[in-house]
Amino acid sequence: MKRVLCLYRVSTLKQVDNKDDIPMQRRECLDFINRMDDWVFYDERMEKGVSGYKVSANDRDIIAEIREMAENKLFDVLLVFMFDRLGRKEDETPFLVKWFVDHGIEVWSTREGQQRLDNQVDRLMNYMRFWAASGESEKTSLRVKAAHKQMTEDGVWRGGGCPYGYKLVRLGRIGKRNRPLYDIVIDEQTAPIVREVFDLIVRQGYGTHRAANYLNDKYPNPNKIWVAQTIRTMIRNPIYTGRLHMNDVLSEPIEELRIVSDEDVEFGTNAIARRIPRRNPEIRAEEDSLLPGTIKSKTSVFGAYLLTGIAYCAHCGKKLVGTYHTKQVGDLTYHRPVYRCYNGEIRAKNCTGPRTYSGRKIESAVMEVVREYFQTVKQSVDDVWKEKARKRMRQNALSRVKDIEATMERLQKDQENLKNEVLRVIGGTSTLDRELLKTMLDENKRAQIQAEEDLQHAKEEVASEETRIKLLATKYKNISDWADQFEDADVDCKKMILARLIERVEIGRGYEIEIKFYINPEDFSPTESPEKAC
Repeated sequence: MKRVLCLYRVSTLKQVDNKDDIPMQRRECLDFINRMDDWVFYDERMEKGVSGYKVSANDRDIIAEIREMAENKLFDVLLVFMFDRLGRKEDETPFLVKWFVDHGIEVWSTREGQQRLDNQVDRLMNYMRFWAASGESEKTSLRVKAAHKQMTEDGVWRGGGCPYGYKLVRLGRIGKRNRPLYDIVIDEQTAPIVREVFDLIVRQGYGTHRAANYLNDKYPNPNKIWVAQTIRTMIRNPIYTGRLHMNDVLSEPIEELRIVSDEDVEFGTNAIARRIPRRNPEIRAEEDSLLPGTIKSKTSVFGAYLLTGIAYCAHCGKKLVGTYHTKQVGDLTYHRPVYRCYNGEIRAKNCTGPRTYSGRKIESAVMEVVREYFQTVKQSVDDVWKEKARKRMRQNALSRVKDIEATMERLQKDQENLKNEVLRVIGGTSTLDRELLKTMLDENKRAQIQAEEDLQHAKEEVASEETRIKLLATKYKNISDWADQFEDADVDCKKMILARLIERVEIGRGYEIEIKFYINPEDFSPTESPEKAC
């Protein structure tokens, strides 16, 4: 009998919620198996909400699992409702089918039969089938995009997240499947706050960070914390002028959806754009000319960079971001590298620490500690990490194995003596009680079983200790190499060494710095004290 594995797939989450799609595929596959005399159902796999056109087979967990099952010969036939359930990529899915066939798996569809690859015609048909499926997916994508574009132009809400200041209500619009659809209307409770945001930016000259703090203080809500990026997004969003949009497509203004005027959006957008650069174009162009062709960020040249990824705020626990401040005095421009805590800029996020820290102060302090660490750790490691210490580490683990082996040898000799005594009891030459001998033999057997378990654990400890010694040897070599290279290394190399040496650097008010290293000198000490080992 041939073992059959069934695969069902639906492309969207809406199809997952549909009670007719997956059950329909299962029913078709099971009916098909019942019609085959030498087939028996083995197992089934389902892919829910996975596109066969957008998602590669290499990124589909179920396909990877089925491949592994095929390699282990767990089934003989792969059955799908239609072949496009395997995928819709003309440059990939035909080769997926060929892979299964090459591994001795028959590939069947309930509607299209078996996909054979016996000759050139079969291979051509295999490719053309998925080429057609891919074309259908492309056509579907174009139709959906065109429909969404037309809906946007017509001012019809397409769905998705509702912008702040609006709410979703059902106004009687019915979809294709006879389902009521949502429409967007102005929320009278939050729309005044939207107008206030524009008023702060456009008329009162607030910046986005200042406006965010103002709104958090005025409207405290743990579920709605205002940040600068939220305000920038709102200012640029054409929905507040009553225009629905999709990418570059805009609808005509819908006055029932308008919250602010076109002039406010245009002025606010330009005001934010002027604030972001903070310097005139000539200075920015001059700075750009100083950058090497391979560097795209000014932060790597002008800003704090060395501790990126390992610097944390000691007050809120969030990562600090390396950047720079620019100050212009006359014709001269100064760049001051800093590490910034963006939680500190939003009072509602309750960070009590400073917003920025001087990059030079922090990096010089950390570098001084790292140099002392290299000197101290390398010296202490050199003192203990000799061949004698490594030998002692191994002896500590091996001594337990030898002790247990000696115990097992003694127990085996005791067992032989007890068995001989049993023979003498049977022969009538021994005065020992049979029940006592039986008890002694049972205890000996239990002791041997326990000793075997202890021996297995001890051997595992020996292997673990050997792995630990090898790992420590690698750490020792790394420390030595890093210590030798650190002073002469360039900034990128130092950054790499610090990232591998330091787990985190916590920086607090008054430049209190706490450094947590990955590697400690105690790791290199034997598990037992030298006095005990000797």
